[in-house]
Amino acid sequence: MTRYPADALVSIYPFTRQSEGNEFIIGRVDTNIFLALPSDAIELLDYLAAGNTIGQAQRLYQQKYHELPDIEGLLEVLEENDFVNILSSKQIVLPTHTKQPKQTNHFTWISESFAKKIFSQKVLIGSILVIVLALAALVFQPGIMPGYQAFVFTKNVTMMTLILTGINVVAVFLHEMAHLVAAKAVGVSCQLRLSNRLWILVAETDMTGIWGVPRNQRYLPFLAGPLLDVVLTSVLLLILFAQQEKWVAINPIALQLIQAIVLSYLLGLIWQCYFFVRTDFYYVIANFFRCRSLMKDTKIFLQNQIFKLFKFSRIADQSSIPRGEMRVIRCYSVIYVLGHIAAFWSLLFIGIPTLWNYASLLLGTLSAGYESNPYAFTDALVMGLLVFGIQGLGIFLWINSLRHPKRS
Repeated sequence: MTRYPADALVSIYPFTRQSEGNEFIIGRVDTNIFLALPSDAIELLDYLAAGNTIGQAQRLYQQKYHELPDIEGLLEVLEENDFVNILSSKQIVLPTHTKQPKQTNHFTWISESFAKKIFSQKVLIGSILVIVLALAALVFQPGIMPGYQAFVFTKNVTMMTLILTGINVVAVFLHEMAHLVAAKAVGVSCQLRLSNRLWILVAETDMTGIWGVPRNQRYLPFLAGPLLDVVLTSVLLLILFAQQEKWVAINPIALQLIQAIVLSYLLGLIWQCYFFVRTDFYYVIANFFRCRSLMKDTKIFLQNQIFKLFKFSRIADQSSIPRGEMRVIRCYSVIYVLGHIAAFWSLLFIGIPTLWNYASLLLGTLSAGYESNPYAFTDALVMGLLVFGIQGLGIFLWINSLRHPKRS
């Protein structure tokens, strides 16, 4: 007996649809699940939504395309992702429960009209002017660009480290809020959360709903965070330029703190270029080349190459991926492999040895006890919590993601 009888009706939950080349992206905003379907599958959905039974929808499809559709395969995918509910011929009421939990979005009080004002054309032009002025200042005074010395505090080390950490936390929050507000400007609600990129702890904005808007409207939400970072960095560079020209006087401690913040922003922007993991620039590249699952498809492609090399039979079928997209996957696979090799090399030969040396120094100070040197003990305790707490949480999330991979 077939799982989907011909006389059964199908109730379809409300969904958005967005044309994307030869396919459509459909999505349920309440559960934040989006699927890419071919146009003929959308026609089948429309037949079913119009009140036709499964058998009637098959016949209508066959009359148009002169072949029977794989309607069972389509309904399995849709039912698994909670887009449809199969009804018997006597059922007319759609059950109220859903298998997928509804997403809890954050800062829903921010209106779309307000978000559009924040990212209006005037604001974007003003941002570009600030960036241009900062670049001009760098040309006239290259010395305002801070070096690694900005991170080397010689006085009040613990206090300065705590202040810089606090400022960086605020900067990360503002970065993610920029994504959220820019997404809201195109009608997409988002969720902020902690996550990881490999073993590195990161904050991220879940903008899954962005796939339900036209492709050219996705770039600003993807780039809003880095854009804000560049603008704020430009403002700080202009302040350093004014100090260099003796237009303003800045306390030496505050000056070093500003330089350290600029350096933190610059390192953050460099991090965004590591698009062998899911950074903001990765999503820009994937969107530009129309690759909705670039990383997932790349992992499958590389797995297939390994299986072919060792003559395994479990080769995943990627024949449905368009030829142009497959070329992008092949090119990206090189970046993906080299990037991961570099990342693991830095972890094994830089990250772990550095953490080991820090741990040895901190344990030596802590084992001496508070009474021997209260300041050194407190300093070691705070630094240990900062360094190993953040890194430890990142490693925990990474291991957890390996054990329980997210469904794509």
